[in-house]
Amino acid sequence: MLTWVRIFYSLQNAMQQNTTDFIAKTAWDVTKTRWKEMMGLPVAVVAITFVVIGLLVQTGAGAAVAVAVVLYIALVVFGIAFTTAVSKWCSDLYSGAKELDIEGGLKYGLSRFWGVLGTSLLTGIKIALWSLLLLIPGYYKAITYSKSVHVSQLEKISGGDANRISQKMVLSSGFMRTLGNMTAVGTVASLFFSIYLALAALVGTLFFMASQTLGMILIAILLSAGVVVLTTFMLVYAAYEYLIFRDENKTELTALMKTLASMK
Repeated sequence: MLTWVRIFYSLQNAMQQNTTDFIAKTAWDVTKTRWKEMMGLPVAVVAITFVVIGLLVQTGAGAAVAVAVVLYIALVVFGIAFTTAVSKWCSDLYSGAKELDIEGGLKYGLSRFWGVLGTSLLTGIKIALWSLLLLIPGYYKAITYSKSVHVSQLEKISGGDANRISQKMVLSSGFMRTLGNMTAVGTVASLFFSIYLALAALVGTLFFMASQTLGMILIAILLSAGVVVLTTFMLVYAAYEYLIFRDENKTELTALMKTLASMK
């Protein structure tokens, strides 16, 4: 009898660790404690890029448009590489790492650029085509394919195979659970962000009344900070949810990956 009680509490504890609240709390803790690694570089890169573009536009340089396009493409490449690096860092932390390999993470993210880009484009096209039938099939595929990019980032499997693995993972862990997680976290995050925007607007308006320039700068800083924090949290949350889903279906996913590899 005692053995069954222990098993019951062990299973209950495991389920509690995989709840939406647990994943969201873990993601928020990581966002707070690792903000320098996960926010500092993207903020600096985006700020420098837009400052350079702004200066080029103001000076009216003939090559301004061409340079702006090159910088924009470089920003897209950096964005894909950095988000992949974030997933890699979350995976390392999830596995018990105490320190993050910043340079290694960025190199890894860059190495997965084409795979992640291809998977993202293919997934988007598939969802769009399914949506042409009716809205519901497209929405259904959007949920089941929601882990495709993470599969490409962390498993080095791209394209249609990433879609198949994502679908297997989502359906095994629960379609309604995945949808519920997305809805709950998205709603709460949007609510807090709306409150933050209202407070930022209030503070900015008060400073604007004293100095228009200072007020505009403060509002820009507060809005940018809010967007960066929210984006980082959502990226970390999505990575941790993927890692938990992967662990829950480790045996089935390993078998599926072997099957897909043998078909090539």
